Amino acid sequence: MRALLLQMLYSIRSQRLLIEESMLFRWFVGLNLDEEGWNTTTFTQIRDRLLEADVAKEFLAQVVARAETKGLTSA
Repeated sequence: MRALLLQMLYSIRSQRLLIEESMLFRWFVGLNLDEEGWNTTTFTQIRDRLLEADVAKEFLAQVVARAETKGLTSA
């Protein structure tokens, strides 16, 4: 879910580009430099499961709510 959030926040056009740039974001998602990175198949499967589950909807709702309370959103 953190990787998807990064993709949205940094306007990364595709998952493939996110995976290519993953070295820059490893610290945020909790990966060490010597750990194996993401691969597109696994990333897609996990993303699809997260988006179908209520946990992703709740997470994004909380992100939007926090942004609204801090005045970071617009009409």
